[in-house]
Amino acid sequence: MSRKSSIALVVVLSGLILLQHFGLEKQPETVSEAPMKRVAGLPASDVLPTYVASLFFGAFRAVAVDILWIQLRKVEEEKRWYERREIIKLISYVQPRNPEVWSHLGWHSAYNVANGFTDPEKSWEWVKFGLQWLRRGISVLPNNPYLKDQLAYTLWHKPSWRDGSLDMPLLKRIEDDRELQRELLPDGRTSDRSLGAFELAIPWLDLAREELLDKDFALTQMGLYLYPDTMDGFIRLCLVMQGMYKWKLDEREEAKAAFRRAQKQCEDMMARAPDSPLPAPGGRRYKNLISTLFSDQAKLYARYPDIVDLEYKARSGKREDRLELLKLLQGLILQYGPIDEQWLWGRFNPHALLNRTKLSLTNGDDVQECNDRPDMAWILSPGEEALQANLAPEGLDVDYYITEVQPPDPPPGVARLQVPPQPIPLTYTFTRPPGPSMPLKITLFDADRKPMLEETVTSGRALKVAVTSYGRYLLKIEAASPELPWPQETRYGLKVDVGP
Repeated sequence: MSRKSSIALVVVLSGLILLQHFGLEKQPETVSEAPMKRVAGLPASDVLPTYVASLFFGAFRAVAVDILWIQLRKVEEEKRWYERREIIKLISYVQPRNPEVWSHLGWHSAYNVANGFTDPEKSWEWVKFGLQWLRRGISVLPNNPYLKDQLAYTLWHKPSWRDGSLDMPLLKRIEDDRELQRELLPDGRTSDRSLGAFELAIPWLDLAREELLDKDFALTQMGLYLYPDTMDGFIRLCLVMQGMYKWKLDEREEAKAAFRRAQKQCEDMMARAPDSPLPAPGGRRYKNLISTLFSDQAKLYARYPDIVDLEYKARSGKREDRLELLKLLQGLILQYGPIDEQWLWGRFNPHALLNRTKLSLTNGDDVQECNDRPDMAWILSPGEEALQANLAPEGLDVDYYITEVQPPDPPPGVARLQVPPQPIPLTYTFTRPPGPSMPLKITLFDADRKPMLEETVTSGRALKVAVTSYGRYLLKIEAASPELPWPQETRYGLKVDVGP
């Protein structure tokens, strides 16, 4: 290199240093982002690009960010996922304080990209990366409750996105990956055993709650409101799912312990309410009122250990053991309503514990079970072929059905809401097996839940009624007499038609 070139290089470098020190370093945005320049805790592969990017915070970043986000949209449309991941990494170097940079890639990787692979190994690669990316974001923005919420959300929601169901292979992968286990623990925390996904989520929700208790709420760039009671509600859900997970693994004592913790979590939430007379855990209260639903859930969860024990006992196959389980299960759901989030009951899920227990005691003659409350009613659609049902076991069954009556299609140019109500014939057709059958009491409720028809049915017949309001009509079928024992024949068929 010539002497002149060396002098020129020195001048340029000196100018850049002076510009950095006396210009860019003094910018408010650069000062606020000073923590991002701490590279000691970063992976070696990220140190150089992060430091280089930090040199240009404030002055040239906006153009680079715009270009990268435009390129990101292009590769997303073309589904070039690996390239997309590298672009997001570049964005994180120049825009590290933006939590959406971390949240967006974490969520997109663990869900959209992972779900696009049929190969379980490839899918897991992207789920794992999404979790690791969110954890790295927390390291960069340690005081951001949103990223803690997002990491916890991915941990508990990804393996349980379908109500009443768990992704057992995914849960096992998370539990068996010791490297990931260490990465996903909050700073300073260790564990002498592998933790489940739900257990890993709970400490992050705890931390987010503590940060949010000092605020009314936190609002993210994407319009998501975060509340401390929401974090506690998710902890409750994690504990219930941990119990269900251990129950499925037949680790019954661990399952019961998780359910008891869920009960205590609900009780703590009620104590944190601003109007609660009880002392708040840690002395800190929510600023918002919370639903009394959590009080009912605490009472429901208090009986979950008994359900676990009775379910194990009912595996004997003995009718009396199954009846004992049904009485407890159905009694709790009827008392508190279907607030179990479909872990015990599901309207269209014959495999849910309450449904299958009741089906096993009715010889499979009533696939609509369990529909013993108005809010658990089976949907009875007009024109469908007759369903077959059974009012059993004796003394433990009432059937509810819902039929939706909608306004007719309006003439062209007329809004549906402008169509005036008109009498609409509803016809419920009952069939009964040959021979003596148990009399059934039939009650039809209008859209306001007021009784509009009561009949006793002993044999096949049709019940007709004209309705003048649109909405949901509820049909209740029960034994005409509460006396036991019931007659042997309790089966019936039912269909509904709307119109002439």
